[in-house]
Amino acid sequence: MTNPFGIQRLSEVTPASETPFLIEGLIHRTATMIYGRPKAGKSFVALSAAMALGEGTPWLGQDVEPLNTLLWALDPGQEDETYQRFNTAQGKADSRLFITDVRPEDSDEWWSEFSDVLVSTGVEVLIVDNLSALLGRGSYNNDADVRPALGRLQALLDEGIAIVLVHHSGKFNEEQGSGKSPMGSTAIEAWGRQFIQVTDDQELRVLRVYGNNTPERELGIALNFNGEGDHGAFVTLVGEEETVAMTAEHEELVARAKARWDGRKDRQKKQGRSPQQKAGKASEPRQNGIPERIREALKDKPEGMGWNELDKAVTGSSGAKSKAANSMVEAGSLTRTKEGNRTVYRLAS
Repeated sequence: MTNPFGIQRLSEVTPASETPFLIEGLIHRTATMIYGRPKAGKSFVALSAAMALGEGTPWLGQDVEPLNTLLWALDPGQEDETYQRFNTAQGKADSRLFITDVRPEDSDEWWSEFSDVLVSTGVEVLIVDNLSALLGRGSYNNDADVRPALGRLQALLDEGIAIVLVHHSGKFNEEQGSGKSPMGSTAIEAWGRQFIQVTDDQELRVLRVYGNNTPERELGIALNFNGEGDHGAFVTLVGEEETVAMTAEHEELVARAKARWDGRKDRQKKQGRSPQQKAGKASEPRQNGIPERIREALKDKPEGMGWNELDKAVTGSSGAKSKAANSMVEAGSLTRTKEGNRTVYRLAS
């Protein structure tokens, strides 16, 4: 099949020959997000990865090719602070790591010029620290503020520039975030292809690594703020494991899924929300007290009432009253007899 839209059989697709990662299993070739709570060490992890990319030195056990890497330092005073950290970690003088603290403007013209400069100067990786500062007065909980900024980063991705975005995670039930997710609008997490969550446990930092192209796993690292590290600036790898959910055997995975399914059905049944209960409620006519009003109208009428008379004596729509009367006849609480041209209703004795 030949067409201008590239439609072809899925079985005939030629997969890309290159890995989707700049640092295998860690930093994606497109959009990576490093996030965590304040003081967890996410900026140190991001700088460590940036130095490895700029110098072409191994990082957390993975080989790294040197790339032109730009660190966009958006917090006040961050450029000087980062320079001091770089020197503390004995960064190389010929490193291809660059830095800027220019503040972005909220205009398409500014971003177009910024993109042109990045492309013309050969920037291959842009590390943005951090999203909150990138938004300026906007809020990362507001889709209207988040989407334009992410769209502008996407335009840089379209130019072939890999982006590492530093962001915050929330406490459980805090604003729109959770303890295990990037804080804010769901558009933020949808943007990323690879994620590294940084959490601290005293001397230990745990990196929860997951994404579209890797199984979820956890890395334990020692984070040395004096710059020393056996597996990159500041970082020493002390342990690694895949999460149980990703390494479970097929039978175990199916059993756990079925247990959750059964639990879900039990909860629905207790709450009256099972499909069978909903179907039963849907089939029952909404009578809104009409049977009681029919009984009240007929209680002193042993001779009964014709339908027209009963219809006038009982409030409600005629359709609802007819359904209620039919239901009462079927239940045996009301009798219906044909007397000449009249249909007479009486309370059952």
